[in-house]
Amino acid sequence: MDRGQTMTTLFTSRSSFQTWRDSLSEHRTVGFVPTMGALHAGHISLIEQAKAKCDVVVVSIYVNALQFNSDTDFTRYPRTEETDFQLCAHANVDAVFAPVKSDLFPEEVVKLVTPSSNALGYEGADRPGHFAGVATVVDRLFSVVKPRVAFFGLKDYQQVAVINDMASQLHPNIVIAPCKTMREADGLAMSSRNRFLTPSGRESAASLNIALKKAVSLWNDGKSQSQELIETVSKDVLRDSAIEVQYISVVRNGTMEQVQTVSENDVIVAAIIVDGVRLIDNMSFTNA
Repeated sequence: MDRGQTMTTLFTSRSSFQTWRDSLSEHRTVGFVPTMGALHAGHISLIEQAKAKCDVVVVSIYVNALQFNSDTDFTRYPRTEETDFQLCAHANVDAVFAPVKSDLFPEEVVKLVTPSSNALGYEGADRPGHFAGVATVVDRLFSVVKPRVAFFGLKDYQQVAVINDMASQLHPNIVIAPCKTMREADGLAMSSRNRFLTPSGRESAASLNIALKKAVSLWNDGKSQSQELIETVSKDVLRDSAIEVQYISVVRNGTMEQVQTVSENDVIVAAIIVDGVRLIDNMSFTNA
């Protein structure tokens, strides 16, 4: 084994994982990357950042039924466990925790965590109960994994805001590390959903990133009113009849609070539907 390389252990049992976790020295910093599997380069970038900052890295793979709004969506979600584990092993993850539902949630009735006000609107409005499910499973995983730092991709901007609020209340010793969105060569934000796009749908979806970059460029040129920037993005993406816009808004950095006059680090968030696939993206207003 090469210097710096580690063996990756797969745990499917909560008790065996906890035995391993309890064996770690309290002086070792544990980094955690929660996932629902179907891993892609965006997840690997989170793992790489965790490895750079922490002594031990744990990746969870758990398709969380609590955050889906329909049985169809839950069933459709891709399961690629063997490939996922191989990717984790190649990235030198220390442990992969892939529990079954009855082990992670042994109780007959799961008491849902009530998410913060950042869960209201946007994804929260279009997917009722979604963020309660997200907060509940992340809370449970945090309790089992006991990380010092947890890494989340900013592609899911609202999710990061909700989890940050939950952690500050229930797990104040855990640092939430937001990580930049990883993109495909055409600018499309990496997502497990991208695999469901047709070639033409993929081309249409890429226009959202172009429109968001244009909004940031216009802000750099002095246009600071959010409504004007939102209308520009909407007009640009709706030139393509294959795109249905769910929402476009500008929010204060780290929150879902709408802003009228855009300041540096505020964020433009958007959701569209292409080929029946819901895609989300966002971009921060930063000086060029």
